[in-house]
Amino acid sequence: MSNKAARKPQARARAVGTHFDGDLRRILIDAAAQTISEVGCDRLSLRDVARRVGVSHAAPAHHFGDKAGLLTAIAAEGFHRFIDHMATAVASPAANPRAMLIGLGRAYAEFAESQPGYFDVMFRPALIHTEDPDYLEASDAAFAALLAVVEMCQRAGWNTGGDSRAIAAATWSFAHGITVLRQYGSLQRHFPDPTLDAVTTIASTLLAGAELPETTTPSRVR
Repeated sequence: MSNKAARKPQARARAVGTHFDGDLRRILIDAAAQTISEVGCDRLSLRDVARRVGVSHAAPAHHFGDKAGLLTAIAAEGFHRFIDHMATAVASPAANPRAMLIGLGRAYAEFAESQPGYFDVMFRPALIHTEDPDYLEASDAAFAALLAVVEMCQRAGWNTGGDSRAIAAATWSFAHGITVLRQYGSLQRHFPDPTLDAVTTIASTLLAGAELPETTTPSRVR
């Protein structure tokens, strides 16, 4: 078989402004997040994302302006997904404050594991347009969701005199620290369990001596 016969035809890129079946902006965001999960943020390029989707290399610039604009959109979308994931973690009617806080820690690590292309961008302000309204709204909503859980636990009798925002910030820092240490393999040097169960074990150990009431009826985060 000749080289000419063996050569596969390449898909022609669509020009900006031509019809595309589906939400091209969302498709570009998802494709970029998938690329980040494979090669990291530093090696992401608008041209590669366009090639992956099969559109003109100008299409990502048309929708996002530049690489930072695309990463900003990924971060905003990531926070929306993050909120939904956290809400599911505390949705059980049988949950109590201790279970809710432990569940949030595990859910945080689960999200990083299942959505690495989004997670890797969400908490890196140097890479994005931090003044972007969509990003600000989404990131603020994520912290508000965490704050709502903390306040729910306080109403049930846990740490009633503590500053809610400070407790939420501490909870966030704890969950993020475990998640990142686990993500990069550092945690396993000192706590050999590499599974998500390790997150549950560590959070349970930390909260073992906390005065947490055993029952409450949580409402949905949002």
